[in-house]
Amino acid sequence: MKDLIKKAFALGGLIGLLSLPVGTAGIASAKTPKKPGIFTNSILKPGIVPQKTNAYNEKIKPLTTADCARCHKYEFNTLKEHGGKHRLKCTFCHTKFHVYNPTKHNWAEIMPKCTQCHPLVHGKQFADCEKCHTNPHAPIAEMKVSPWFAKQCAKCHPTEYEETIKYPSKHTKIGCTACHHTVHGYIPKCAECHKGKPHYSCVPTDKGCERCHNPHEPLNIPPFPKNTPNKVCAACHPVEYKKIETTKSKHHLVACVQCHPRHKYIPKCTECHPHPHSEALLKKYPNCLQCHIDVHNLPVAAPGK
Repeated sequence: MKDLIKKAFALGGLIGLLSLPVGTAGIASAKTPKKPGIFTNSILKPGIVPQKTNAYNEKIKPLTTADCARCHKYEFNTLKEHGGKHRLKCTFCHTKFHVYNPTKHNWAEIMPKCTQCHPLVHGKQFADCEKCHTNPHAPIAEMKVSPWFAKQCAKCHPTEYEETIKYPSKHTKIGCTACHHTVHGYIPKCAECHKGKPHYSCVPTDKGCERCHNPHEPLNIPPFPKNTPNKVCAACHPVEYKKIETTKSKHHLVACVQCHPRHKYIPKCTECHPHPHSEALLKKYPNCLQCHIDVHNLPVAAPGK
């Protein structure tokens, strides 16, 4: 055999070898050792046994919202409790799912856009919806008041903003979010800041303060309703209230708001009593209180008597 191989190489190397009888070449190749890996029958690691399934032969139904909820419990429960009109089928908004690839950074590409359903309802100045509606699964309930959010109040609430500027008060200085804090739409109770001062006794309900004070113009007190009871005035004016309740004059029958229709308004006696005395007497005593001293406790004796 060795002599045959030598003869083959002498005749021309590989050409000579191929020219050998079939049996001879077969013997030579059978003795060639196999290289590990590339010539093995399997590319799996030892001990790995593939598990076959018939699922690929079945017709798979589209995902339901309940299917999504099994893995996305937080999002589902948030929608359930605070979703409002966003309680839709998950696949209505999420047309692409389970395709996020961190190496491609394709999050913005696969996430649904608000403008798919909503036009720019607040105008072009609020084109980035998620700056206010931070959680699309709770679009209204979780509008958290951020520093950016706090600067936008006047754009959506111009009337309230103009009131605070037109009628300056301490409320003007503290800004909107001092009262409307935490989340958008929060309406505070006055007692959060005003701990019963200066006249909490006239506020039997949470909204009692607003009967006199508009929170956006608290010092501009509007005309009192004609049916305002005297007890409301008594909270700030206890001395006058006691007099008017005990006086024997006809003023006992007159409501405070009949003479004082607005806060701090001091009427003239002639508004109700145009000519109570003769011209000569009125000329001598032009100021009614020279004789009638206390309007809350009439009549009284003239001075010196």
